[in-house]
Order: sequence, then structure tokens, then C-alpha cells
Amino acid sequence: MRILLLIALFTFISKPLSASDFHSPRTAALGGAGHAGPLLTDAIYLNPSFVSLLPTYSLSFAYLKFKGAAHSDGSDYYGRSYNATIQDGKTELFQAGVGYTVREDGAMLHVGASKSFVERTGFGLGGKYIMSNTKRPTITDINLSFTGIPLDWLQLALIIDNLLQSETGKAHGFYREIVIGSKINVMGLVLLYFDPRWTHALPNSEKLGFEAGLELPTFADLFIRAGTFRNTMQPFQGKYANGWGLGLGWIGPRISLDYGMSRVVQSKAKLPQALAHTASVTVYF
Repeated sequence: MRILLLIALFTFISKPLSASDFHSPRTAALGGAGHAGPLLTDAIYLNPSFVSLLPTYSLSFAYLKFKGAAHSDGSDYYGRSYNATIQDGKTELFQAGVGYTVREDGAMLHVGASKSFVERTGFGLGGKYIMSNTKRPTITDINLSFTGIPLDWLQLALIIDNLLQSETGKAHGFYREIVIGSKINVMGLVLLYFDPRWTHALPNSEKLGFEAGLELPTFADLFIRAGTFRNTMQPFQGKYANGWGLGLGWIGPRISLDYGMSRVVQSKAKLPQALAHTASVTVYF
């Protein structure tokens, strides 16, 4: 499996495309935050370097459905997407994963590989391949990431997404972004996330955005989540927007069940409000 993942990863790099291309229920509930502490297969999309800090085999399936308010012609718009991801965090040589997403406008393939050279750190390389079902050209790009855990209660991450930023990718909103992720564990009572991001290609008033969220662990295995976002890409709309999220998650001995919702209250493209619901099941061992 690791050989196939490595071949796929370097196939992406050899080819001449928005950040946060897929949000799991947990990510959506946290407002898109969580780059410094992704759970299980979320690492492939948020921060591949964290795969080395997740010593499990994981397989997840997710479903999303969204509805938007009326277009200018008076009609509502609807959509759905499906996702499957597999991740290997145990192999000694390096740790990796691959995910496939089917959306209304096409399909996406993501791969990520990670290695920890120093204890409590991870270095990651990711690739993405976007296949449109319209006349848009196929878009490919890569990302680099680093994770460090300097203190037991503090985790930090740096991600550079859409590093290549081709002209074709820029034309469709896939801009280079720099994300700084942070996770703070407040005495085990609440987990706080704050992920500011910088997108140079956007207008000056929109270059800086952020995602922020919190998790409340209850009964040791149930998590209540909430978050907010500003000037960040929302995958189900494909636009930069503002809004908030809510959700729940249950983590069992070998399975994780998650639900999240995301509400867009203002879009930079002046799109109407929209609401997305997403759920997933993940098995790990």
C-alpha cells in the first residue's frame, strides 16, 4: 500500500485547484479549524504532517448535503458529495493516506505522506488532483506542512497549500495560502483551535482570514463542537465566505461517528446564504 501511495504522490508532483478542498463533519463543526490537531483521516486534507502523529490504520466514509437560498432567477440550489479516505499511520518508513471525493462539479483525489524525524514533530507533503465534469481543465497542486508539539497542552502547525498556484488554478480560485494552526488543551476541559490564514492573491481587505473552534469533551467519548470562519474557502460552495459551524462526535474503541453543519451567512462572491449537513463513520485500529 505504501508503495502505491508514494507513486501516486510523486505523480501529482510531476504534473504542471481551493484550500480546504474537503471538510469532514468535525472540520465543518469547528468552522474549518483543526489544522494543528486533525482527527484520524482529517489529516490528509488539513495537515498531512500530522499523519505521523496518528499511529493507526483508519478508513472513513462521509456524506454531505447542502441547500442554498434562491439564485437571482428565484431558484434554490442543492448539492451533495461523497468521500472515502484510507490512512496508514503505522508503517515505519513513512506514513501516508489517500482520499477520493465526488462532488456536483467533479471529483478530487488527495494524497499525503508524512515522516517524523524528531520526536513530537511531523513533516508532510500532499498532492491533489481535481477532475471537473465541465469544460474546465484538470487542476493539480501540492502542499507542504509541519507540525510541532512544544508543550503537552500546545500544538502548532504550518501549512502552505496550493504551493504551485498555476494560472489555471488561480482562474478557478485555487490560490496559494499560508495557514498557521494552533490547538490549546485547557486542562482537558476544553480544546481550543485558532487557525489564521493569508491568501496573497485576494484583494487587500480579504487577504487575511481565520477559522476558530472549540471542542468540549463530555463523558470521555462524546465531543460537542462549535466554530466560526471569516474570509475562508467553503468547499461545498467553492467560494470564500463567512459563517459558523456546529456538531457532535462520538469516539468508540474502534469507530468514530461524527455529524457537523456549516452555515454560510455572507459570501465574498455575494452568493445567497447556504446550509450544509455532513455525517461520517470512521473505523480505525
